[in-house]
Amino acid sequence: MHKFPVPRLAEAAALEWAEELGARLGCNAQDVRRNPVGISFPHHTVRVELMDQSAVEFKNALFVVSDAKRAIAVFTEHCGHHVLPYHDAKVFVDGELKYRQC
Repeated sequence: MHKFPVPRLAEAAALEWAEELGARLGCNAQDVRRNPVGISFPHHTVRVELMDQSAVEFKNALFVVSDAKRAIAVFTEHCGHHVLPYHDAKVFVDGELKYRQC
């Protein structure tokens, strides 16, 4: 079965971030790997502000940070999953600062 780019890349991101995502969701990484499209999304708005003053914002989303990967991953219900650089980044959830990389 052919998968279009957005769902294919979203599934790949969920698999690559299974450890971090499992910890964030309170399940184990194997659960995420078995069902990468079965993520339950909160009704939160996640906004990421990057070092060059660029910003992205997603509804029905959650984020995880990995120091080892030097990245922030944003998982969205309808708009795919996105991996962003974390250098000097800020992450807001519903307008509240939740993460700042220093």
